[in-house]
Amino acid sequence: MRAALKRLWESWLDLFAEEGLDEPRYDPVHLAVVLVACQAAVGALFWLLWTAMVYEGGFGAGEGRTGNIAALIIIAAVVEALRRADRRHARKAK
Repeated sequence: MRAALKRLWESWLDLFAEEGLDEPRYDPVHLAVVLVACQAAVGALFWLLWTAMVYEGGFGAGEGRTGNIAALIIIAAVVEALRRADRRHARKAK
């Protein structure tokens, strides 16, 4: 039993071990973080767009006006932040 646990533990540690320099770098933890971050970003984008366009009539109509306007403000802020980051990057590249 103890030998099986030791082999299991060593195989777990091998997932995170450094490989040779000629091998491509592959880290399963980084891959998992990228997948979770992508799902979170897509979920947030879906929520914002759904709230702005569909929730209680969408685009400030009906009873969901507060939610629609809040989503539009957040979308505008994100777009402006992305635009500024792009401009900064373009200035650094010159």
